[in-house]
Amino acid sequence: MPNKGDIYLGELSSETLLSAFGRTLKISDMEISREERTASGRLVRDVTATKKKFELSYEMIDGDVLTAVLALYDLQDELSLLIYYEYTTTTGEGSSCDAYTVLMKPIDRTRILLLENGLWGGVNIILEEI
Repeated sequence: MPNKGDIYLGELSSETLLSAFGRTLKISDMEISREERTASGRLVRDVTATKKKFELSYEMIDGDVLTAVLALYDLQDELSLLIYYEYTTTTGEGSSCDAYTVLMKPIDRTRILLLENGLWGGVNIILEEI
C-alpha cells in the first residue's frame, strides 16, 4: 500500500515507486495562452488551459535507480505519475492520490563516483502534464 509522500512513475497500471532518498519535488503551473496588444496598446490574454510541470530533483542517486528512470524516458511515450498525499479514511486505510498523464524531458546528470553503476548527482527529472 502506498504511503504518504510516495511518488510512482511509469506506464499506466505498471508504475514503479521512485526513490525518496534525497529527492525534492517542485510543482509549477504552466499557462497555455495567446497574448496580443489591442489597437489602444492594451495587453489582452486568452488562457486556453493551465497544465502542471513537475521537477523531481535528486542531490544523489544510485546508478540502478537512474537506469530505471532513463528506461522510462527511452519509451518516448506518455507516462502515469501518481503523487500520494495523505490518508483518507478514519481507519487509516487508503490514501489520497493525484494522478497525471505526463511526458518526460531529457535528464541532466553528473557522475559523482565510478563504481559499478555509479553514483550520480544533480539529477533533474522534468515531467509536463499533457
